Amino acid sequence: MLQLKSNKKKRRKGLAAVLLAASIAVQPWIAPVPVHAASAAESPVTMTAQEPLTYGAILKKYEWNFERNKKPVTVKANVVEVDLKNPYVKLDTIAGTGGQYTKKQNVRKMANETGAVAAINGDFFNTQAEGVPMGPQISGGKLLATPPYLVGWYSFALTKENKPVIDMFTFQGKIVAKDGTSYPLGGINKTYYWYENDGIHEEGAHSMIDGLYMYTNTWGQVNRSNDGVTVPTEILVKNGIVQQILRPGVLEMVAPADGYILRASGKADEFVAQHLKVGDKITADYKVSAQNPAMQYDTANFKTMIGGHTILVDEGQPAAFSHEVNGVSGYSPVARSAIGFSKDEQYAYLITVDSGMTLAELQQFMLKAGVWKGINLDGGGSTQMATRPLGEFQTALVSADIGYERPVVNGVGVYSLSPKGQVRDIQIQGATALFVGQKATYSLKAYDDYFNPVAADQIPASWSTTQPLGSFAGNTFTASAPGKTQLTVVSDKATKSIDVEVIGGKDVASLKLNASSTSLLANSVYTLTANVTSKSGAKGTIPAEAMQFEFIGFKGRMEGSRLTIDSIDKDATEGRIIARYDGFSTMVTLPVVDSRIVEAFETLMQPTFTSTPGVTGNVYKVSGVEGLAAGSKALGLQYDFSQGTGTTAAYASFSDGLKIDGQPESFSVKVKGDNSRNWVRAEIKDSAGKVQLISLTELTNWSDWKTLSADLKKYNFAYPITLTRLYVANPENGHDERELKGQIMFDDIAFQYKKSTSQTKNAVKLTIDQKSLTVNGKPLVLDQAPVIYNGNTLVPVRFVVEAMGGQLTWVDGERKVIIMKDNHLLELWLDKTELIADGEAITAEVPPLLMTERTMVPLRVISENMGWKVTWDEKTRSVTLE
Repeated sequence: MLQLKSNKKKRRKGLAAVLLAASIAVQPWIAPVPVHAASAAESPVTMTAQEPLTYGAILKKYEWNFERNKKPVTVKANVVEVDLKNPYVKLDTIAGTGGQYTKKQNVRKMANETGAVAAINGDFFNTQAEGVPMGPQISGGKLLATPPYLVGWYSFALTKENKPVIDMFTFQGKIVAKDGTSYPLGGINKTYYWYENDGIHEEGAHSMIDGLYMYTNTWGQVNRSNDGVTVPTEILVKNGIVQQILRPGVLEMVAPADGYILRASGKADEFVAQHLKVGDKITADYKVSAQNPAMQYDTANFKTMIGGHTILVDEGQPAAFSHEVNGVSGYSPVARSAIGFSKDEQYAYLITVDSGMTLAELQQFMLKAGVWKGINLDGGGSTQMATRPLGEFQTALVSADIGYERPVVNGVGVYSLSPKGQVRDIQIQGATALFVGQKATYSLKAYDDYFNPVAADQIPASWSTTQPLGSFAGNTFTASAPGKTQLTVVSDKATKSIDVEVIGGKDVASLKLNASSTSLLANSVYTLTANVTSKSGAKGTIPAEAMQFEFIGFKGRMEGSRLTIDSIDKDATEGRIIARYDGFSTMVTLPVVDSRIVEAFETLMQPTFTSTPGVTGNVYKVSGVEGLAAGSKALGLQYDFSQGTGTTAAYASFSDGLKIDGQPESFSVKVKGDNSRNWVRAEIKDSAGKVQLISLTELTNWSDWKTLSADLKKYNFAYPITLTRLYVANPENGHDERELKGQIMFDDIAFQYKKSTSQTKNAVKLTIDQKSLTVNGKPLVLDQAPVIYNGNTLVPVRFVVEAMGGQLTWVDGERKVIIMKDNHLLELWLDKTELIADGEAITAEVPPLLMTERTMVPLRVISENMGWKVTWDEKTRSVTLE
């Protein structure tokens, strides 16, 4: 970045006195350093990729390997090639934000705001001033800024015939008063600078001294180049009539669309005092022309123009620099931007080099890329190129190496003028691994004959599948059977396929069901996730709609992945949630716990409202709320995220915190939702000072009262703990998908503790080949004795399981045995060695067998997976289970 000179003598170096946006360190003026350009000139560039952006514009990516100072270097460059003779593409300039200067914006946002398919940064600008280009700018045929009176500064333009022009331009203008007198107009929408030796102005003079300047509504702020050097008088003109004269002073307004504001100082102010008054009709007479009078351009009809810096290439040769280049680190390898055109004037080239080149190297690259005439644009940290990938509606940075996208004052954009065409190519995005019963919606991205994106709702789509593993409804495929298939979509001229595997129960190696809390509470809301690992090693999550659920010990209902506990069975000490997927089962057991309410908001305790920056709201006590008992109170939290940025949050903060006794296993709070889809969270601090954020829900999509809960065991707290805050959050990702204003209510903050239960442990003793057994020493008679089969002990499963306090279910249609005890679930099939134990697919040495109408199962399998201790007595050939 060029540094502002501090003494007057150095300030008279002209533009070098201005802090430009090149993000390049200034160097003292030295003789040009010889560059090892011979090897660069001799080394070819390699095009590594190219992609059409729209009809008539192509992005080309290059890599260039050469020697710099006898050391090998590799640089990468990007070129947008625009066919100026193609009627379906347009090149034009962009200004700031909303088409206004003084409101800088990075190139990608400029492109997206204006609908460009590609854009690069444009002119240099004074970073200490308001943020306007040093050079001229024409956008859409409208003159936005005039050229400065600086030596050797070139500009790029397009004539009304769309022919490219690179030349040095100047400006002549005047304001003519009602009495016929006139005063020179210094420029339009210009900031201050220091004149160079142009043969007209005194070298080193401040541009605003004795100056008269015009500012249109393109200048988007009230401050019009007031740097303290001159005292302004401002004149408001609408439709050619003087409306207001403020002497001295600044009009607190942006110029109107049907007028302009004049800024006068010194002699210009004297002219205003003597010749202008409110109500006078005045005339603004000005034009842009070439500095060389021999070059006659119809500049009034130029389509576009962008200011630049030194010329780099002229008539297919490296050009002598038209302005000193130390101020832009011309002899150092830094990021660069440039613009030029081909010899036949058919192609314009927008060029960025992110990895760094000297200006001499950039000259060589431009020649190799086809540039016949070209100029330097702003560079360094301002260097940016954004292009629109095929099928996308927004642009993205071409170089992923740019960490910070600097806001700049203007840019050059490429725009599509083509009509709508048929779909040329299409892309499918969606799941490639599905589960039986799962619905998967596939999104489509397409572009037409002119390489422009097609809106998703306007893409004609006809779907088919190679195997009958499911069916389509629009773009949504519902899997109905396991296997592999190929989904194909046809849209106009385009056909695309995607390989999809529907994973069946037989393909599952492990299925684990997780609940958001480890305790069971009535009227609570839980989130259930089912993590699966296939036998091939693939991992994922089975959606709730692809599974069947069974609840034991309580009544509940599933809504997507959300489980609501309606009631708990009388005398139940635990609840079981069984999830089955295509014959594969898993279970999670939740104990019924002691729940202790620590705050019901019935007392005078009042939390305070705090928030992230920009968020407003309030915390208050409320009564008479539907769903609460008469006279009961709750805590309300009202929030407004509309003025916040990033992740926003509104907190109900407990000044001293709520001190929690003991070691609770879970935490719950009743929440009256607001359908905002925002997150609800809590903050807990432990005795070691560690703060944990506890997620209660990431989707508040209800408006009645729900009890939200969270498992505390996984946080490894140092007890005792303190609840410090309850809050609502709207994460930055997906911020606009949630409501920015709302209010929720809290009641009955509670913590849950594990119940102390006494369990009787049974001891079962069996003897091989004998029909007798003992349970806790009490003898019983079997109708089928345990046996040794292929080296494995088989036992009558029902007798053993029930004797050990478990439950057994026989499923006749599947010839399956289901065993449940505590938190264990086993499923075995007659004559099959494959079985499922606690959500894991395992294989036994021998299968369950039917003997004398009794199901015999391998003892090792059930004992190991039920957690039973097995003792073998060789002398008596007896087995004891505990």
